[in-house]
Amino acid sequence: MAENVNTDEIAGARVLESLLEALVAWPDLGIRARLSVEQWSSLTADEAKAYQDVSISAVRSVAGGRAVSDQIRALGRLHYEPSVSTLIGLWEQCPVQPVAVAAAHALFEIGTAEARDTLRKGIHDHDHLGRFMALKVMFTDEGAAWDNVSHLFADECLTGAPGQIAAVEALGLLSPWSFSQSGPEWHSEDLRNLVSRDRRWLDLCVGLRDHEVLGGQAREVLKYADPAVTGPALDAARAARATQPRSARPQWRAGDLVARYANGDHQGVWRELGTLDHLDGSQRAEAEQVAAMTMERVRRNAHSLAGALIARGWPVTLDQALPGPAPDVEDHLRHLEQITGSPAPLALAAYWRIVGTIDLVPRETWNAPFPPGVPEQLAVADPLEILDLTTAWFSVDEWQDESADVHPEIAGPLELTIAADYLHKANISGGAPYSVWLPHTGADPLVREEEHFLSFTDYLRRAFAGKGFLRLDRQDEWVAHGLTRDHLAELTGWLESVEYEHTGF
Repeated sequence: MAENVNTDEIAGARVLESLLEALVAWPDLGIRARLSVEQWSSLTADEAKAYQDVSISAVRSVAGGRAVSDQIRALGRLHYEPSVSTLIGLWEQCPVQPVAVAAAHALFEIGTAEARDTLRKGIHDHDHLGRFMALKVMFTDEGAAWDNVSHLFADECLTGAPGQIAAVEALGLLSPWSFSQSGPEWHSEDLRNLVSRDRRWLDLCVGLRDHEVLGGQAREVLKYADPAVTGPALDAARAARATQPRSARPQWRAGDLVARYANGDHQGVWRELGTLDHLDGSQRAEAEQVAAMTMERVRRNAHSLAGALIARGWPVTLDQALPGPAPDVEDHLRHLEQITGSPAPLALAAYWRIVGTIDLVPRETWNAPFPPGVPEQLAVADPLEILDLTTAWFSVDEWQDESADVHPEIAGPLELTIAADYLHKANISGGAPYSVWLPHTGADPLVREEEHFLSFTDYLRRAFAGKGFLRLDRQDEWVAHGLTRDHLAELTGWLESVEYEHTGF
């Protein structure tokens, strides 16, 4: 054994010496310090691009980057502790990303207290690998995983994005990381069985199953855990949910909401409706009248705006933009209520009945040039699209298929697609579609996956205020990625030339 240790030490010393010689020969690349989630979110578009460009330039500037990465991995396999300080420097500052990645894995393999402490500090890194390595350390620290990781789920840690991201990714290690022909695969057998072995993790996931941010990942953990363990806990949680009292509802005199809305208090009425968790009886009937009045105004705006855009050359037709309500909308609304156990939210139901679809996405330009004089950049400015319920019904079918064999408490909400995300609208591979979660017993659901975090009616208001475009507030990104100020001025001028009669709603 001693002979093997000495051999590894000699080999490690040689590898480290060779690594240092190679690094000295590299040009001055500067540094690329690791950023936290909060630091990254505070960067302007220009600053974020400059930060990314440092790494791109560094990778292109060096020769022998792969050989250096191989040497770093060799130091990890040899567990050569004298290399830790060098590896920490590379992990924390090297702008050549593959080298920094190799350094992180080597530090974990060597596993000294200093190496593990360095990786643990990355729990709130902007970079996913930093968070992953920090969690890998936490879950393999001495003692129970709960004692080492559970602090990430404290209320004070979940108040902002950094803590929420870390908590979601911690739960992610307790569910499969990939799927093969043989079935789901976990990071380790210990993580696979953690929920079954430690009741605290089970209780945490059951308690988080409805959480706005962590709920989806908590349900994913429960979905793949042992049903003999999760079933009784979920049954108990379901029974407890049924006994929870409803929150008190504010009262108003019959006719007040309709009168206020008719007199111009549009947003005030919808703010009041938005505070209600559920509606029934006479209150629901009056709220339905408000929703119908609202969507009649939305329909007038949509016709006026679509006509004005088309007149200025926007490449859609009126039939595409506003085909009208689907003929089977009432059948689908009844079926949706049967499936979810609750009527569709009033704002959405009224939209589907009265407007049906709004579609300003310029699909005809996906394989053809934009019309002369029409700013092509507006294709990524998130042109308004709201699907009718018939078109969106594939979401219902998918949800039913996915939830058929799981406990009702981990089926999760029905994520009903209402539009593609802004990148897919521009025929660029993008992210998750915009959706609403059902059942929603209130009047005005949140539009999910869309960056402005708006209720459905406020989402429509933003779209019409932007003359059909929801991302006009991201022009700094366009400039950072090559749009000239002259082109931006042309875009602004074109939008100003689009005049339509706007009706408040």
